[in-house]
Amino acid sequence: MKRQIVVSCLKLLALFASSMLVACKPNSTSEGEKSPEIQEISSAPTTDAFLILPGDYAQGTAVTDLELRFGQMNVHRENAEDPTVILFPNDPTRRAIVTFYEASALDELSRITVSEPSSLWRGKLGVHVGMTFSKLREINGKPFMLTGFDAQHRAMVIDSWSPAIGDDATLGALDVTEGDRLYFEVELGPIDTSKLPTKLPDEYQLSSDDPRLLPLGELIQVTAITARSSLDDEWE
Repeated sequence: MKRQIVVSCLKLLALFASSMLVACKPNSTSEGEKSPEIQEISSAPTTDAFLILPGDYAQGTAVTDLELRFGQMNVHRENAEDPTVILFPNDPTRRAIVTFYEASALDELSRITVSEPSSLWRGKLGVHVGMTFSKLREINGKPFMLTGFDAQHRAMVIDSWSPAIGDDATLGALDVTEGDRLYFEVELGPIDTSKLPTKLPDEYQLSSDDPRLLPLGELIQVTAITARSSLDDEWE
């Protein structure tokens, strides 16, 4: 009788120990690892993930697309002569000016321009407002052409990242690449006008390797970045 009682007690102890092991067993998802549901939510693109030019914007982008992407409250329609929309008008870090070819419908995107010094927007390969002329030259990897400086000390690089130089037909890194649906352009200006020469070159076509510009590499900066479409082009 005593033996039966002992055996029964041992069985109960074994059953209790087994249940405790199950209760203490860690989840299959280790600490710091998210469940599939959480991973799916966190991998959704944030608003800032869309602050890239040209990014996935295209001539076919309409104001309704911007409202879906950024939220209607962050897309302000301007009553201007040109059909214009301001993205994030109250936030200089995300503000952008968008113009369209179709005024009434705010359709057929013309350009997106960013010029705020504190902007989070980035262009191709990380080009941003405030980047020096020297760094821009380094990133493109080959000389590019710009429209020389005007009376306000501004110059533009407009679809001229890869001028043919002799037999060199390679593309600059900032030129149009596969997947792009808009051109990438920059505006250049002085960091401090008091440190500039009395007169800047003002030729219509000026090489970034011009000897007059090379000493200005750290005195000239990107003052605006733009993604622009052209009605003359048919993007694939």
